[in-house]
Amino acid sequence: MNLTRCRFGFMLNGMRALVKTAKGDGNIEVRDIPVPKIKNDDDVLIRISASGVCGTDIHIYHDEFPYWPPVVLGHEFSGVVVETGGAVAGFKPGDRIVAEPHTRFCGKCGLCRAGYIQLCAEKRSPGWGMDGAFTDYLVMPELFLHHIPDSLDDEVAALTEPAAIVVNGVAERGRVSAGETVAVVGAGPIALLSVVVARAAGAAKVFVLGTDADEAMRFPAAGALGADEIINVTKTDGAARIREATGGIGADLVVEASGSAAGVNSAVGSVRKCGRITVLGLPGAEKIPVLWGEMVKKVLDLSFCFSSSVSSWEKAISVLSSSPHDLGVLVSHRSDIGDWKSVFDDIEAGNAIKALFVPQGNNTPSGRV
Repeated sequence: MNLTRCRFGFMLNGMRALVKTAKGDGNIEVRDIPVPKIKNDDDVLIRISASGVCGTDIHIYHDEFPYWPPVVLGHEFSGVVVETGGAVAGFKPGDRIVAEPHTRFCGKCGLCRAGYIQLCAEKRSPGWGMDGAFTDYLVMPELFLHHIPDSLDDEVAALTEPAAIVVNGVAERGRVSAGETVAVVGAGPIALLSVVVARAAGAAKVFVLGTDADEAMRFPAAGALGADEIINVTKTDGAARIREATGGIGADLVVEASGSAAGVNSAVGSVRKCGRITVLGLPGAEKIPVLWGEMVKKVLDLSFCFSSSVSSWEKAISVLSSSPHDLGVLVSHRSDIGDWKSVFDDIEAGNAIKALFVPQGNNTPSGRV
């Protein structure tokens, strides 16, 4: 057996990884690749505990998102520090961590200098611009790491990246505050995390709008996470119901997490005059028709959110670790990367909430053999 020594024990030189091998629709397979090595003084070698499947991974599968193959997929994960470079001061072997996927930004452009490194044109993140987390080990700079508190288990911690996106969109840009009414359009993972974040920020009432496809799995999860009312827009006019429930006024904040034209226009119909819409859903088409005139007449504040902010990560960890709800209801699949095709198929069919890949050896301390 081919072994190498590190400061945290022995580990295999090789590991299995889910790789996008070439451009084009498909072209994904499980491959054996070398365990990455620390190259820079600020590098940290991480053993993956759990990694989440994002819509971006599905888009890469279908050649609908930028990427540089061959590349290991996956950018949402929790893990354990195995080894550190000589200049690493804030983390040590054995520390449980999550990490921001904001690597390889230029640091010189106006966006970087203003603190928006997630929008840098030179950004290259794990899972598409560099090897990601659908494997056993990953190397990342210390700069992007965050400690996981003891109150947060590995699986829920693996949701930190999408939770940070939601914190950025709902709490920071959407500015939800105590006593407000929030409507969430959609019932996928981002929408359900929006319920959690809105509640943590003090929302007095939260509505969730979904479709028939959400009834079996996602609607029960929405209720378990604190949604006050769940509306199936296939059967009920969601915007009309929200106006009725708010005395004809509408929601203070609407979180658009569906990415559909119907969802966007339902958001416009659901929000009050001088209210706010924060957009988290990515549209499947380049152009969608929207009720622009009604938005103008309502004098709405419209915010868009793409990726997480640097400031949203510690807030997201706090929200996840302090939630009174069982966030484990968000995890519908726990699989090995060898089952990737069935997991991807379930996600595309709407038969999933959040799917996690858990490395086969993650129950062995630090991946040692």
